This record gives sequence, structure tokens and C-alpha cells, in this order.
Amino acid sequence: MPNTGRPSRDCHLCRKRRVKCDLARPACQRCIKYGTECPGYRDQQELVFRNADPTAVRKRKKRTSQSPGVSGSPSSAASGTAYPTPVLSPNGDFMFTSSTDVVLAKGVNCNAAAPLTRPVFQHWTSHSVPIVLNVYSNLDFIQDIYSGYNNDGPLIWAAHLFSRTYVTNLRYPTAISRDAHEETQRELGTYLVKTLNSVNKALGTPEGAFRDDVLATIWLLSNYELLIGSLNRTETLSPWHLHARGLYSILKIRGVAPLHTVKGRMMFWPAYSMVQIQSLINNTECPPESQEWFDAIAQSLSPGEGLGLHVSLFMIKICSVQARIFSFFRRRDFSGASREYNDLLAQMKAAIHEIEDWMESNPVGNHMLEIYVISLYQSAIVKGFNAVKLLINFLTHYPLCSIPLQQLTADRDYCIEIAQTSAQGIIETVPRILGPLAAKGKDKSPKTVFDALRIIWPLICVYVMDICRPEQRLTASEYLFYIGRELGIRQGLNTYSTKLTLPPEARVPFGEHEEL
Repeated sequence: MPNTGRPSRDCHLCRKRRVKCDLARPACQRCIKYGTECPGYRDQQELVFRNADPTAVRKRKKRTSQSPGVSGSPSSAASGTAYPTPVLSPNGDFMFTSSTDVVLAKGVNCNAAAPLTRPVFQHWTSHSVPIVLNVYSNLDFIQDIYSGYNNDGPLIWAAHLFSRTYVTNLRYPTAISRDAHEETQRELGTYLVKTLNSVNKALGTPEGAFRDDVLATIWLLSNYELLIGSLNRTETLSPWHLHARGLYSILKIRGVAPLHTVKGRMMFWPAYSMVQIQSLINNTECPPESQEWFDAIAQSLSPGEGLGLHVSLFMIKICSVQARIFSFFRRRDFSGASREYNDLLAQMKAAIHEIEDWMESNPVGNHMLEIYVISLYQSAIVKGFNAVKLLINFLTHYPLCSIPLQQLTADRDYCIEIAQTSAQGIIETVPRILGPLAAKGKDKSPKTVFDALRIIWPLICVYVMDICRPEQRLTASEYLFYIGRELGIRQGLNTYSTKLTLPPEARVPFGEHEEL
């Protein structure tokens, strides 16, 4: 019969020792600290059902029939297999307030479920994978990898890390106490170490870099860093940048062979996008293998890949120009900058015209992925032409510059105009990407998190680049703050810094004073 009491969910050893278990999967920390192997947990059926003699059954039925407020008819509930958004309880468990939630959490259809008389608490590790699957419900490769995946491996630890961070960010400080928050941080630290150790162990084997779950784990770790807001840390050993470099290293080892398969393509695009964004942020060249990879993709282009391919090729050119510009800044090379200025600006204009001609012949649709790719393209325009503007400022301080001041002024106005037009396009895209969240502030489903993660960088680009209009930067900052506060993506609150090492001449044109 159903067990209507609250049987212990602790592992076998913790129940035997009569100590509180932390319910972690696959092994509890109590057992690990105790120095022994965790023997595991009781079956779910054992927790839900128990044996009872006929006398006990009759007594229980009598008590139930006499209890006020308990109806024998089931209440209706919505059907479907959607995953719930759990509430984090003070003790760190996920709390569900109805039996429908519990059924949906397991991915089972439920047309009629009786309401529970009290909340049901389940340890958060039981639902970390469903939350990840909900957040990335539009990514087939994530769904495929987790399908049938075992309970031990880097992708499971990454799911625990990502899901707990997401729920904690979303609820703290209103849902959990400070002590619980500190305990959560310690717990997350443990899972981060387990994830990294598991990845390192896998990469230590010959086949490690070719494992799809390893590539997906590192990609998920880079998204986790956005949840905690580490993108603004641009030092060499910043975690986000390390993960982006790790993605590039794996793509380099895997080579072009996976790009001839549908699954390999699905894995490639999200990983390479992170790599290109890092190049854009750091003012460095894109990976030298990029052209070889895209040549392989172009040989058998799938429907919908054309836009992503051309935007990526465009970003390669923008990153190349940026890298050359900042090399002049580092060396304070006025003569070199003056000599190559016309060629650099011509490359930027040619790249713009080439992709615009392609888009005119291949109209972009309203699919969410296409909208995101366009916003990434627009962010590259903002970032790239901001670099050209800095170069123009730099050259106005060089008396021997071969470019007339009048031309430099006209080129500077051109850069500002095209960057501000692109920035406006990014801002106008946000309501379409975030949908009800941006319009009404009500949709906080986990799926919305992925859409918000994809628009974070374009919004940061508008916010921090002073080539954009003040009202555009203000609007971008408001969107970022809203995403950080309402969706728990801390990168929206800890925005990327523009404190670049620039020569003073690059900041403002000759004759103008830098605003404090």
C-alpha cells in the first residue's frame, strides 16, 4: 500500500549510522567524508509503498474518510511532459507543491492528479538533468547526448553544477537563508571540482577529445560561467576564457571529419560560436583552422546553415582587422597605422558589402536561431567599427599622417553611423528573442534562460562601446539588469569591462578632451 508517512530517503549507511544524509547522487558526501564507499539509496518503490496487514488498511481508510478537507475525487491537471520550474526549499531540496509537479518532473503524462496535502521535497540532483534539458530544449545535440547517458560522467556533474546555480541565482536571497547560501556555494564548489576532474580524466585518454559528452560539458561550463558572471574577467586564466580556449583545442583535435556528419555539425556550431566571441572580446585573430572548417561545411551545406556560415566568415575578417589595429596600439606605431589605414577600412567595408549582398539574395527568416545569428553579426559590426574609430582618433594625433584630416573625420562619422544602426538592431531584437519576458516580465521558464544567454554578449557590446548613443547604452543596461535579476544570469549584472590598455591618443581625437 502507499506509504503515507515520510520514510527516510537517506542512503543505507547514513540510515544505519543514524546521521543526516545530504542525498547527493551518485554518492553522498557523508560517506565520502567517512572514508567509505556510499552503498546507495533505496529504490523509489520502496519509499512509496510498504506492506501492511488488513487491519492496518481498514484503520487507515477509516481515518481518511473522517479527515476534513480531503475529497475522494481527483482534481484535474494539465497534461504534457513539460518539466516544472522547482522552488528551492530552505534545506536545499527542490520543492513541488502538487502531485502533478512530481509526475511532470519525471516526464510522465498526467491528466488527473490529486493535490498533495503537503509539499514534497526531493533532492535537487534528481532534477538537474531535466532542468538542463528544458533550458536547452531547442538544441538537439544536448537532448541526444543526455538520452541514455549513464549516471556518472562529466555531463552529469555539469548538469548538477548548472542547474543548482540557475535555481540558486533565481531564488536567492528571498528563498533561502544566508547559511543555506553558503552551504550551496560549498556544494557547488564540490561539483565544479568533480566536473573538471572528470573532464581532465577523459581528456587524458586518446579518445577523450572525440567524445561528444566532453565537448558538450565544456560548452555547458562556459554557459555556467555566464550564470555566475565571469565574462567581465578578461585575465589570462579567467574561467570563461579558459573554457573557450578548451573548446577551440578540442575542435582543433577533432579536425574536419566530424563536420561531414549531421551530429558533428550540431556539436560544432555552439562550440565555435563561443570561440569567435572570445576572439571578438580579446581583439585577436580567429583560429587559423577556421577557413578549413568552413570549407568542409560549404561542401555539403545543410538548410539553415548558410546564414551562420557567412556571419562566421564575416567575423573572421572583423577579428583580423581588430587584431591588426590593436597591434599598432600596443607598439604605439603611428607610421604603421597610417600606412595600413586605408587597407584596413577597405577590408571592413568590403566585408559589410559582401554579407549584405548575400543576405539580399538569401532573405533572413524569423526563426529564433536566425534572429540570434543576426544579433551576433550586428555586435561584430559595433565592436569592429569601434576599433576603427579608435584608430582614427589615434591618427589625428600624428602630424605626419598621410590621410587628410577631413577624410578621417568623414570616416569617423561613417563608423559611428553604421555602429549605431547595428546597435539599434540589437536593441529592437531583444523583445523578439525574450518574448513574453521582455514584454511583460512574466515568462520565467527555464527555456527562456537559453534565449537570454544568447543575447547577453550583443547587449554587453552595446552597453560598453562608447560608439553607441547614450540612450542605446542605457536601454542595453536596463535589459541586462532585468535579465540578471529576473532570470538569474549574473552576467547581466556583472557586465564586461572596457578597461582596455589603450594609448591616450586612441581615446579621443586631437583637440577633444576625454570625458571623465
